[in-house]
Amino acid sequence: MIKIETTAERIESKGGLLLAGKIAIKAGLGKIKSSVMGKAGTVITSLFALMTEGKSDFESMGEKRYSLFFKEAFGLPFVYAKETIRLYLEQAAKKADEIIKQLRESNLKIIKDAPLQGIWIKNKQYLNVDIDTTAMDNSKTKKEGVSRTYRGFDGYHPIAAYIGKEGYMLDCELRPGSRHCQNGTVEFIRGVIQQLQKIHKGWRFLFRMDSGNDSWETLKTIICGGLGNYLIIKRNNRRENTEEWHKRAKRNGTRTEPRKGKKVWVGTAENIHPEKKKEYIPEIHCVYEVIERKTDKKGERFLIPDIEVNLWRTNLDCAGEKVIELYHDHATGEQFHSELKHDMDIERLPSGKLDVNKILLAVAMNAYNALRYLGQKAVEFENRTEHRRKRLGKVIRDIICVAGKFVTHAGSLVLKIYENDPALLVFLRLNAVLDSS
Repeated sequence: MIKIETTAERIESKGGLLLAGKIAIKAGLGKIKSSVMGKAGTVITSLFALMTEGKSDFESMGEKRYSLFFKEAFGLPFVYAKETIRLYLEQAAKKADEIIKQLRESNLKIIKDAPLQGIWIKNKQYLNVDIDTTAMDNSKTKKEGVSRTYRGFDGYHPIAAYIGKEGYMLDCELRPGSRHCQNGTVEFIRGVIQQLQKIHKGWRFLFRMDSGNDSWETLKTIICGGLGNYLIIKRNNRRENTEEWHKRAKRNGTRTEPRKGKKVWVGTAENIHPEKKKEYIPEIHCVYEVIERKTDKKGERFLIPDIEVNLWRTNLDCAGEKVIELYHDHATGEQFHSELKHDMDIERLPSGKLDVNKILLAVAMNAYNALRYLGQKAVEFENRTEHRRKRLGKVIRDIICVAGKFVTHAGSLVLKIYENDPALLVFLRLNAVLDSS
């Protein structure tokens, strides 16, 4: 029988906050300023700290009010009460763009130091830039900006740009739930390109987007971005003639038969380019995939063959099969959305004011990348040959939740970790990397 006793010793269950705090200091979160709110850096850093634990509500700040470890790990002069945090954020929201701009700059500092892997195509390396929207469920609330989303529930409809195989979040923007995914996306892409120019290291950039963003303005903005950009965008088929594509595929496409009763043709239509008012973009051509099904998976015959047409716009010089494979990999972005919303508990943003929640999402972007950084560095230390990505929930459990004893010794603050803790070696290596960089 194990007995429970109390102790006056300070036991910290989230020792990994020490590592997150070093990232926050290097990113300059404590130096963020606001013309309408004093101590903006302290407020932003406090929220960042909570989010690296997987918490986003103001109530959780009350748990940290008198935590010396929390205060020292993030270099905070003091920890505000939850009511003060809410009040100061509402003041800062009067000039939300001012703070969000600084949060984008701090976010770039995190990404610049992070491990970043791209995609190899014909012995050339590309950095994938995956732009997509997601729905955040805020049902049964009366928050500003919450409205009906494409998923059929009330909430927000933010857009985010992820880069690299690891999925670092380069930029994000909170939007009302009912806004169409293309509304404001061209301006968002311009901002993303500006961010990419700041981290440019000889990369070729490959933009991947869904059919909701298939528009002339999107294509031209990416192609004319000035970085030699490449793209794969799913084409919107609403005006396409299925029979014409079926005939074209039979004439020119490469046929495969994955199973009896199902035929697939893949090819490239080099003579089809985006056009608007007699202006067209010759670099972009169309890749097609036409699927003919005469039976279902169980072998039951259809009265009329089912024809499915999938089209993609691209300026990549590679086989159609490779373009389709690269586009399907874009779906990994759904996992990145899930990690942000669920692993970090960001889905139901705590404020009732849209501009406050915009600031909170920008803070969450920094926390997301800090956790991603720690996870990918930990993977590097495991000496694995294949590329792996550590999910943020696992980073929080394995690294942030490293327990330790917090003591004062010879005038210094010390975190003591159990010598046989399985995470100790990785923890010490991460600490050394952050101290040296």
